[in-house]
Amino acid sequence: MIRQVKKILYIFLFAVVVSSCQKADDNGDLGGFWKLLKIEDFTSATTIDTKEYKRFWSIQLRVLATSSEDDNSYSYAYGGKGRFQHVGDSLYVQMITISPSSDLKKVGLYNPKDERFEVVHLNRDKMILRSDSALLEFRKF
Repeated sequence: MIRQVKKILYIFLFAVVVSSCQKADDNGDLGGFWKLLKIEDFTSATTIDTKEYKRFWSIQLRVLATSSEDDNSYSYAYGGKGRFQHVGDSLYVQMITISPSSDLKKVGLYNPKDERFEVVHLNRDKMILRSDSALLEFRKF
């Protein structure tokens, strides 16, 4: 009987220790892999339909990573990695590493070192962001 109680206690303690070591992603609907569908570029007064391209934002923990590929090849072009902060109706983005060959405007980042987006719409399936330079429409991938 005592052995069974000890065994149950050890299992319980093990479960508590393992679960406490995992980092929790508290991004809610913002977290995940987002496909960029459309860019309304305010600087050139154009709308770019990006549905046919492979342009993504990946949001996990406090890291934002971008990738962009404009043809149907299976290799993705690394865009950059950065940090973000979601406060109220604002999303602040600061890219830390940027690939020399990347054009971050292709993924909606016109000022990648210090960009503020208004979160126009966000749910588990769709996200619309507006900066001073563009309106971006995403769907969860």
